[in-house]
Amino acid sequence: MSPSDFAIRLARPDDLARLGPVERSAASVFRDVGLAWLADGETMDPDVLAALCRKETLWVAADERDEPVGFLAGHALDGSFYIAEVSVAASHQRLGIGNRLVEAAISHGRRMGFAAVTLTTYRDLSWNGPFYARLGFVEIDTDEARPGHRGKLREEAEAGHDPARRCIMALRLDQPARSSRIAESRSNR
Repeated sequence: MSPSDFAIRLARPDDLARLGPVERSAASVFRDVGLAWLADGETMDPDVLAALCRKETLWVAADERDEPVGFLAGHALDGSFYIAEVSVAASHQRLGIGNRLVEAAISHGRRMGFAAVTLTTYRDLSWNGPFYARLGFVEIDTDEARPGHRGKLREEAEAGHDPARRCIMALRLDQPARSSRIAESRSNR
């Protein structure tokens, strides 16, 4: 299967019940890197997903049966469009679906006039920091980050994430489109 075999679209209310199992499946990769507690942890709050769906900042990757196999959830934070979650079911990983979901968030950020697309992630896991770096995201010094983003890192530390491994990354939207990097990243998978 290729990335074009999957439709990227805004989530609909009838998709929401399927997103928890997608997130749980996606998180299973954390078992292999000593972070099983993430694989077994809570999925995104259904009420939060419903709110993001209403705000049209929740996208799904749908298969040929229009069933969600991945999703991206985001919202405004400190003047940026913040990616709160990207999950692709384990059975559909490494097909470029995550790239396409991030493309949707970048396009949304540009259309809405955000200065950047941001996220917090593990800097050392290949499907986290290095993945986003290939798409043009760069690590931001925590001391220079705005309060909302620093708050996200604090919340993550309180939830058990190792602060030394976490970082804030940003893609400035006042630069030329990175679609060539995203396409290049797809071809290298």
